[in-house]
Amino acid sequence: MVELEHPACEICGATAPDPVAARTDLLFGGDTVYTICRCGGCGVLYQHPRPTEATIGQLYPHDTSYPSYRRDVAVEPLLRRLDRRYGLAKRCRLVTRHVQAGHLLDVGCATGDFLSEMRRQPGWSVMGIEPSPTAGRYAHDQVGLTVVAGTLNDAAFADASFDAVTMWDVLEHVYKPREVIAEAARILRPGGVLVVNHPNTASLDRRIFTRLWVGYELPRHLYLYPPELLRQIMAEYGLREVERVCFYGSHAAAVDSLIYLVEQRIGRGWASRILRKILRSLPVRVAAVPYFTLTDRLGLGSNVTAVFARKP
Repeated sequence: MVELEHPACEICGATAPDPVAARTDLLFGGDTVYTICRCGGCGVLYQHPRPTEATIGQLYPHDTSYPSYRRDVAVEPLLRRLDRRYGLAKRCRLVTRHVQAGHLLDVGCATGDFLSEMRRQPGWSVMGIEPSPTAGRYAHDQVGLTVVAGTLNDAAFADASFDAVTMWDVLEHVYKPREVIAEAARILRPGGVLVVNHPNTASLDRRIFTRLWVGYELPRHLYLYPPELLRQIMAEYGLREVERVCFYGSHAAAVDSLIYLVEQRIGRGWASRILRKILRSLPVRVAAVPYFTLTDRLGLGSNVTAVFARKP
């Protein structure tokens, strides 16, 4: 049974949560209503009450059905493989734009799709860390990656071990986020970068879909960070923001939010499954390119990626 707790904000310590959105688990179902609140102290959005750290694992699948748990890129059909590698290559270029070569750690590497592409880049050695045993085993056994089981703060890496640390859709899931950020800063070499992709609280999708916005991802998302607040927190640990960009995932996020909206009207079933296939089809994606290109360039995409450099 999932237990709930009512903690103070782990960013500033305030105990003044102001409800912003409430809903059930729209991804896996259930009747429990979860609430995202705005902290009256620092402005972070956080789940309150929230599942305890000891029981939240029950809300994640024990197989590879979670959207982040994808199979190896190499076994995909040709067109799907090319499509995924195109997106992953953009992530790699973002890293190599700031650090040309070195040792990279992907925190929450899931089944290893980013690492499998990053290890193809000249001059890079890579490893991952992943709390899900199923996803971690897949990354190790099927993709051939070095993966540490567990969480970043339990791994006890040496100081200044990595030239780059990446967190793709991870920081919003963690308890004690300040401790996680401090640990990432500690294991970075001077001049190294921390790359964080997270839901964009300033996105157009959030305004359009309100409580059904996929970025809330209740009950698995614990903290959502306004850009200026995350910049401030990182600076406290010697990490300076050097780039912030919306560059991937906006179409998929909008489709998921729209499907949630449709399912609220007609329920989950064959109609919503067909609609999802149509909206994710190549012709629709191509037709939507101008819209999502514009929203991303305006910084209004559903996901935003920030790069923070450790000061020399």
